[in-house]
Amino acid sequence: MLSAALILRLYRIDEYLTFLGDEGRDVRIVRDLLRGNFVFIGPQTSIGNMYLGPLYYYLMAPALFLSRLNHVGPAVMIAVLTVITIFITWKLTRVWFDKLSAFFALLLYSLSPVAIIYGRSSWNPNPMPLFSILTIYFTYLALIRKKFKYLILTAICLASALQMHYLGLLLIPVVLFWIVRLYLVNKKNQESLMELRIYILKSFFVFFALMSPLLLFDLKHDFANSKAVIQFFSDRQTTVNLNPGNSNRFFPVVKQITSDLLLGQQTNPVLFISIILLFASLVLPIYYLSSLPFWFLYSWILIGVLGLSLYKQHVYAHYFGFLYPAIFIFAGLVLSLLFRSKIIPKILGLVLLIIYIYSSVKFSPLVYPPNRQLQRTRSAVDLIISESNGQPFNFGLIAKQNYDESYRYFFENNNSQLVRGENGITDQLFVICEDGDKCQPEGNPAWQIAIFGPSKIDKQYQIDYLKIYRLVHTKG
Repeated sequence: MLSAALILRLYRIDEYLTFLGDEGRDVRIVRDLLRGNFVFIGPQTSIGNMYLGPLYYYLMAPALFLSRLNHVGPAVMIAVLTVITIFITWKLTRVWFDKLSAFFALLLYSLSPVAIIYGRSSWNPNPMPLFSILTIYFTYLALIRKKFKYLILTAICLASALQMHYLGLLLIPVVLFWIVRLYLVNKKNQESLMELRIYILKSFFVFFALMSPLLLFDLKHDFANSKAVIQFFSDRQTTVNLNPGNSNRFFPVVKQITSDLLLGQQTNPVLFISIILLFASLVLPIYYLSSLPFWFLYSWILIGVLGLSLYKQHVYAHYFGFLYPAIFIFAGLVLSLLFRSKIIPKILGLVLLIIYIYSSVKFSPLVYPPNRQLQRTRSAVDLIISESNGQPFNFGLIAKQNYDESYRYFFENNNSQLVRGENGITDQLFVICEDGDKCQPEGNPAWQIAIFGPSKIDKQYQIDYLKIYRLVHTKG
């Protein structure tokens, strides 16, 4: 099954992967990092204007280097990390529960269309499931084995998850809850308590050391990132509702998790299955009352769902990254209990399994034609370089859902004569339009086009749905 999971993510990965502005920005930064330009800040969040830490760029660097600056390299890295995450999910489920639960968790995670999509493209949120499950696992080991050195590994993984996406913040209450539990368990043993305190302090030091690039950035830029974080949580009209009692988003979040992770983002059976999973979440705490692994899993999911239900903006599928392993473990556990019960629950389990597999196979991203974003971008750049006849040129992009970093990456790698508008105006401007026939490059207000000045279309080309224009200055 792990081999199948890897194949599903590597199959024609160069044609299926996402390569838009964010991905272009990342590879430009990492390419420069490989040339000695160290980076101390990560990507900017889409909401809140906050910056992540730079860890993902350093994670990308070996893959980009080994692939000779080919963006497919970091995408393959993500695919491998995803399969490692699936393996750890399977292994942990076996340790925590049983082989059947582990098999179902493995099956569902391997086939999940959303997990496949985010497991084959290079993007900073995509490794979050790996760091999340490791955060929980090492915290569990510290408690169950009473080896407090595992807390240092918890700190490393937690800081890593936070640098992938700020929703890693929802792992902090889970970790703190179990550290308090660990503290209480060892309260009567002064020797153990002293050792625990030392390792807690070491863990805090390691955590803040890994997050220190953000602190250094803030010190240099008038605490811009800290102010953005404070603004995000204080602007409750549009961002978060910090009162769970006033939130009406809990069940919608449950439904979306069910749809996105278990049903291939389909909505038809989502209400039925969401109710079953919610019912299971009420019954299983009684069944597993004395099971420490179950309460680790339960606290992970409960705090995660409660936290997401406080968020007022649209919740995208990649926001659930810190919950991916937990949801598949829980779904696998529910299926296992149903299959090991009497005839009626067993039939229900079989129905659920058929729905899961049917949805995952029918709506698998592999049944759709590849987007070929990488190839199309490269082809458009090659055409422009050829048509520029070795002369300097300006470049602009008209797109509602993209920006020009992906094109710039190839322009720069090919040592083209591209001149940014703010650095100089040339005799020709190439404009790529991703918005179809509605595109109007002449007089367009986009900065890299407007700065070129009054112009007219001289030539027009087309690659797939991309319309490419060569503009020249109008006389007089």
